[in-house]
Amino acid sequence: MRIKNEIEYVMRILLYLTKYGENRIVPSNEISEAEDIPHLFSLRILKKLEKAGLVKIFKGAKGGYQLTKPSEEITLRDAVETIEPIICIKDCVNDPGSCNLRRGNCALHRAFGDIQREFIKKLESRNFKELAEETYSEGTCR
Repeated sequence: MRIKNEIEYVMRILLYLTKYGENRIVPSNEISEAEDIPHLFSLRILKKLEKAGLVKIFKGAKGGYQLTKPSEEITLRDAVETIEPIICIKDCVNDPGSCNLRRGNCALHRAFGDIQREFIKKLESRNFKELAEETYSEGTCR
């Protein structure tokens, strides 16, 4: 299993807005250049972030993007659900009837359910303010 590039881009955009957009409106071309995301792709992602209620779009010559709420209230789960509205590591976890063996609640189903719950809990436990502070202290990102 791997995280889609689109989800990583959502996270990078949110992190950039956390670090550099606290008190200003950030142009899309600045975000895409700084995060090395193709500009048209970043625009599509920013539109999805607006639809998810995480980003506000300002139109016009001095337009751009800004977070709609404090970065400590935006979690990694919010970022993932911008692209994948239902976090599900195996279909049978959310829909036991989809088990191709028709076993429903088998040992594998329970194990996948535990893993999924822990994964979601970890995503909920991390917010973008913390991530921005970590990157500053470690010196690994801009």
